[in-house]
Order: sequence, then structure tokens, then C-alpha cells
Amino acid sequence: MTGPQAAVGTRPRWVSRLERPWFARLMVVTFVAQFISSAIRPLITYESLAAGAGAVQVGVITAAFSVLALFAAIPLGKAVDRRGETGFLVLGGILVCSTLLSLLAPTSLLLLGVCSAFLGLGHLVLVVASQTLIAKGSQPERRETRFATLTTVNAVAQIVAPAMTGFLVGEVASSHDELATHVPNSHIVLTIAAGMAVVATLSAVSLQLRPGALVKRAAPDTRPGRGSFATVMRLPAVPAAMLASLTVLTSIDLLGAYLPVYGQQHGLSARTVGLLLATEGVAAMVVRIWMLRLIARFTRRRLLVGTMTLAAISLAGVPVLGLLDRPEPALFAVMMLAGLGLGIGQPATMAWVAARTPVHLRGTAVSIRLSGNRLGQVVVPISAGALAGGIGLAAAFWWPAVLLLISAGLILRTPREGGSDHPVPESRRSPGIEPGKMSD
Repeated sequence: MTGPQAAVGTRPRWVSRLERPWFARLMVVTFVAQFISSAIRPLITYESLAAGAGAVQVGVITAAFSVLALFAAIPLGKAVDRRGETGFLVLGGILVCSTLLSLLAPTSLLLLGVCSAFLGLGHLVLVVASQTLIAKGSQPERRETRFATLTTVNAVAQIVAPAMTGFLVGEVASSHDELATHVPNSHIVLTIAAGMAVVATLSAVSLQLRPGALVKRAAPDTRPGRGSFATVMRLPAVPAAMLASLTVLTSIDLLGAYLPVYGQQHGLSARTVGLLLATEGVAAMVVRIWMLRLIARFTRRRLLVGTMTLAAISLAGVPVLGLLDRPEPALFAVMMLAGLGLGIGQPATMAWVAARTPVHLRGTAVSIRLSGNRLGQVVVPISAGALAGGIGLAAAFWWPAVLLLISAGLILRTPREGGSDHPVPESRRSPGIEPGKMSD
């Protein structure tokens, strides 16, 4: 099915074909956004260590990723509801490209903090616009599948990106005198990421110029008003879903930020750290492929509680494994369990919030959820860094484990809300659409 303009026979056939797969083009943007985040944030940690940062400074620079995004998230969501999504996809791509080019300048802790903040803002713009596009542009029976596909694409990026950074960076010196140099091959990582950001921006431009099937969406009857924040937060299960999203995402962030520091202390190469993070990403991708079946079997609420508990136990075990003479095999096993535990939180809460929110408030709901995420990404890394600076690096892993357990307990107490714990029933799905498959 093509857009209304397809009836005009003067355009090449490839143009009409380009208009159809809007979701595939959106997935290009999504993959690149997550790839850049997963590749550059560990690199920023290594650059911070090379510039002389300690655990506290690493926590502050990690938190800077979310500072601008925290204040921009809710106004951004309302703007997306009013003005549409595709223009913001282009804006986010341009912002990410500019930030990556700035990171090629001579390194300082101030520059790393500023670039981390603007990288987080650009990433937020891309995430809000893409998730709102799925929430509004998808038929209800396809929404859960498309959110699962989106997060599976994110998981693939989380596998490839840190492994690429680790292999390109290679060995990082562990003495303070040697650390006060540039991280090996960081310019190659940044150049690759910048090239991919250009590709994502062009894909976003194609969505704006050739929207295809998106032009057939019905316009919402109402617009977000002054009370939209309170309206969303009063919706059943939405606060619990946002809490789960916050704790899961900040746990993933702290793994990416502090596993390189852990590796420095225990003699692990950057390649090994990259593979450990990639292992967590592989496990997250695998569990997301089976997400719909797992929700149908256990309910969304129980699945979230179980997986978050598994993730908490896994994170708490990481510092203990540092006591082993050769911790690598056990660390790979623990990263696999952590990935299985952390993989469900994001897609399950995305679909949960979208299913409970009226269509004209979905951009606002997405932005509130992401605003909560960014608040957690500011507060939790700073508090983890302060704890790690005071009582040791183990606190950077134990603190998110405690938060995961608290969040799981609160979700367990959330009252059941009709069908909110389940995906769309099989009888209401379009024929031929299987869970985990991408379809237009």
C-alpha cells in the first residue's frame, strides 16, 4: 500500500517502494542511535580515566548524559505531539553528528562532560520521536510486536557497539602516568559513529519527505493540554511501569560506565570488557525475541518482577567475582544472566505505557517515561559514584542491585488492571504476524 500520491504515474517505482517500509527506515535510525550511545559512552569513560578522573568524576560525567535530557524530555514530548515526529528525528540526527565531531577535539574532563550532555540530548530526541511514531503510527495489534522489534534492534546495537569499541581501543594502560594520554584509536571509533549518524539523519530525512503509509494515520481528536502530565500519571500501572523502566535503564548504564573501571582494577583488557558488555546485549536480545510468549505465560507484572530480581542478583555478584584469580569465565556467565534479567524491562514498559495512554497523549507519556529515565540516569550514577568513592567500587554494582529489588517489590504490589498485564490476544492480531517479526 502506498501513499495517496502513488496514483500519479510519473514517479519512478523505487520512490513508491521507498514510501512503504516506514518502519524499516525508522529501525535504521533506532539502531544507529543505540549503537552510538553504546559505543561512545564506554569510550568517554576510558577518555575520562585517561584525563585523570576517579570514580566520582566518572559518575558525574556518566550522569551528564542525562542532565539536559531530563529538563527537555516533557516539553519535547508535548512538542512531538503537536508538530509530528519526523522533523524531530532529523533534528536529533544533526545534534548527534555535531556532538561526535566535537569529541574529536583535544580531550578534557569539561569537554567530555559537555559532549556527554549534548549526546544525551540528541539521543533523547531520537528516542522520543521514534517511540511516539510507533505508538501512534502502528495498529494496536502490531504495536507490541513493533516495540519488541525496536528493542531487539537496540539489543543488537548493544552487542556490536561495545565490542567494536573494545577491539579498536585494545589495551589501555593501567598506571596513572601512562593513562594521561589519548585513548588508542578513539578517533576511529568517533569517525565510524559520526558516519553512522549521517546515515541515520538521511534515513530520518527520507521519512519526512516520503512518509508513505504514515500519511494515512488518523489525526487525534484532541491535543495535549495543561493537565496532560497529571492525566498520564493517574493512568493505571503507568507509574509502576516508569519505575521499572528507570531502574532497569540506570542499571544498564552503570554496567557500561563502571565495568571498564572494574576491568582496570582487575587487569581486564578493553577487549574483554567490550565482550562482556556484548554478552549482556546478546542475552537481552534473546529474551526480547521470546518476550510476547513469556508475557502470555507469566503476565507482564510477574515477568518484570522475576527478571529484575535475576538482574539484581547478577549485578550484586560482580564485585564478589573480583576475588577470583581468573574471574573472566564467571563474569561472562554473570553478564549472560544480567542480560536475561535486564532485557525485558524496556520493551515491556514501552508497550505497557502505550496501551494505557490515549493516542493524543502518547508523545507526552513517552516523554514522561523518558524523563523519569533521565532523572534516574542523573541521580543514580552520581550517588553510585559517591558511594564508590567512599566505600569502594563494589558499591557501583550493589547500589543498582538494591534499586532493582526495591522496584520489583513495588511492582509486585501493583494491583492487576484487566488486560494490562498481557499482550494483545492472538485472536486480535493481524493474520500472518508473528511475535518478533517486523511487518508493515
